[in-house]
Amino acid sequence: MDEPAPYVLSGALAVQDDLEDEQLDRVSRHLSGIATVHLKHDKVAHAVSLCISGTLMRDDARYIEQRVERFAEENARAGAILLCEWNGVTSEIVVGMNWDAQCLMQLGAVQEQIAKFSGRHFDFLLRLEPPGSPAKGKPLMCISIETDDKLPIR
Repeated sequence: MDEPAPYVLSGALAVQDDLEDEQLDRVSRHLSGIATVHLKHDKVAHAVSLCISGTLMRDDARYIEQRVERFAEENARAGAILLCEWNGVTSEIVVGMNWDAQCLMQLGAVQEQIAKFSGRHFDFLLRLEPPGSPAKGKPLMCISIETDDKLPIR
């Protein structure tokens, strides 16, 4: 069985203009029994900064992440990547609007593939298009990445 370990979830979410303090209070009350919860709503920037920490079992950490994901699905204006650390292992969780979150995850997967090739000399061209767009439609963004690394000579 897992031992309790230090846990921190932190980051910021862009939220809907009509977010009410009661919604933040409800999340805070819901999680404060198992962790220290700091949520701050910036009403000018329409963003919520969060830091949730404590010494937790892994199941409690997952519960917190699921609750924050649900809050983000209901109230976020865009996807966000939050930093998570449990037992000295750092990771990210992607939360927010479903389509935005999927794009962020796909971009992360592409970055992993690019990292695998970064030791070689390649040019990359990445083209992202909205789902259901016609072939060779207008892209959301195009990114070109050039690496200067050389392969070792054997």
